Amino acid sequence: MSKFRPPSPPYLGPAAHTSPGDNKPINRIVLHSTVSACEPGGARQIAAYFRGPSAGGSAHYVVDPSETVQVVYDGVIAWHAPPNAHSLGVEMCDMPVAKDKSRWDSKNHQQMLDRVVRLVASLCLAYDVPPRFLGPIALKLGRRGITTHANVSAAFKQSTHWDPGAWPRREFMRALRAEVKRQRRAG
Repeated sequence: MSKFRPPSPPYLGPAAHTSPGDNKPINRIVLHSTVSACEPGGARQIAAYFRGPSAGGSAHYVVDPSETVQVVYDGVIAWHAPPNAHSLGVEMCDMPVAKDKSRWDSKNHQQMLDRVVRLVASLCLAYDVPPRFLGPIALKLGRRGITTHANVSAAFKQSTHWDPGAWPRREFMRALRAEVKRQRRAG
């Protein structure tokens, strides 16, 4: 059991769609794109969507440039990247693009990414998830860490999603490891 507590952003759930069963232990944190604009207020809009019966899925957290919200509690299985059990879904307010990551240079994307780094570092520490990036092979081998919906789709073939598309993975992972060290020292 970790001495670090999970984050507790504003709770805007419950989501309309979750699965029965215990989501713990947490083995992986999955990053997504919402397919919406990266702007303040986006997290609350996506949370409202997830609460509606027409939503095709759900996620634990949604992050925009100015706020992080929680829609599904960590111990509940959300519908975000099957197989969903023992994973946390983090939605980034972003319109994914397959090959061009230049959108991540915008002020809004940078602010959102900073929030995602802090959130995921807190989750890593709370659930003893190593801050390492997992590709499809590592996922199939049952390793624990951080990944994307695209990699979960490639590994398990239960969805065709490819989000977050082109994104600054290396920069994110460097910042994440530094933030985990910072929070560990502060904790």
